[in-house]
Amino acid sequence: MTGEAWELLVVGGGTAGIVAAKTAAGLGARVLLVERARTGGDCLWTGCVPSKALLAAAHVAADARAAARYGVHADVHIDSAAVRAHVQRAIAAIEPVDSLEALRAAGVQVLAGSLTFTGTDRAVVDGTPVRFRRALIGTGSSPSVPDIAGLRTALTSDTLLTSDTFWDLTELPERILILGGGSIGCELGQASARLGVRRVVRRLRCRARRHRPNPAHRRARAARGGRPDRRARTRRRR
Repeated sequence: MTGEAWELLVVGGGTAGIVAAKTAAGLGARVLLVERARTGGDCLWTGCVPSKALLAAAHVAADARAAARYGVHADVHIDSAAVRAHVQRAIAAIEPVDSLEALRAAGVQVLAGSLTFTGTDRAVVDGTPVRFRRALIGTGSSPSVPDIAGLRTALTSDTLLTSDTFWDLTELPERILILGGGSIGCELGQASARLGVRRVVRRLRCRARRHRPNPAHRRARAARGGRPDRRARTRRRR
C-alpha cells in the first residue's frame, strides 16, 4: 500500500462509493476503496432495498383488502415472520452486486478498516499507510435521536428504534409512533399501516422555509389510504 499512489481513494462502500469506484476503475484508474463495516451501505441494508420490499408486501395487503369492490373477498392475515423473510430475500438478491467480489472483479482494490487522513495525499488504514492523488469521501450518515424531553428516559432500547434498527424487529408492533415525515418516515409509516400496525406519523417542523414542494407531503397523503393516525406540522420543543 505504500508503493505507487492510488489515483483515487474512495472512503465508504455505500452506493456513492461503489458507483464512484467502479466508474473510475472502468475508466482505467487505480482505485482503492476503504470500508470499515460491510459494503452496500444504507441502500442495501436499511434503506432502499428493504423499504421497497416492505412496501411491496404492504401494497399486496392493501390490494387484497380493497378486492371486495371487484367481488373478491379476502381475509387478510399478516405473517410478520414471512414478511421479514421476504425482505431478507430481497437484500440477499442484491447483495452480490455490492459485494467485495463484485468490486474486485470491476478492478477495485478493497481494504477493510478505519481510515485516518494524515496529509493532503496520505492516510492510514488501521496502521497501514496509503498514498493517493484524489480522495472521495462517501461515508454516508446515521439516524439521530431528536432532543425531545423525556424521550430517552421514557423508552428502552427495545422500544426506541431508528430507521436502522427497525429492520431488527422480528414481529411488527401493535402501535408505532414515527417521528419525522420525510421519505423514510412516510415509507415506514405507510407500510406499517397497510400491514396492520396502528401508527402516528409526526413531522418535526423545520425552521428553514421550504422553497419548493416537498415530495414527502405527497407520500403522506398517499399513506392515508392505510388509515393512519397522522398528526403533522408538530413543532419540536427543547
